[in-house]
Amino acid sequence: MNGTTESTTPSTSNVLASTNNETNRRAKEAIFVLCDNCHWAATFIDKSRLDVIENGCILCEESLVSSFPILDNESFTLDITERRGVEMNFGARRKKD
Repeated sequence: MNGTTESTTPSTSNVLASTNNETNRRAKEAIFVLCDNCHWAATFIDKSRLDVIENGCILCEESLVSSFPILDNESFTLDITERRGVEMNFGARRKKD
């Protein structure tokens, strides 16, 4: 044995950097919001503007606003009809040629 030991425990700075990267990634995640009452919908580019809906829907002021994170490689369509209600379809975003 050569007398040196390797630690498999990550250093504190590596853990903090990893946590900060995850926090930054999540803060920049696109968010889709939908009012459960009037079906007003919006997509926010990041979480920094979510304070706009802090008190509920900006259209009908209902407090039931749902939100969904949208991945970088994800797309969705939204269809609202009287017969079927709200229908969302998620899929992979097409790559640009």
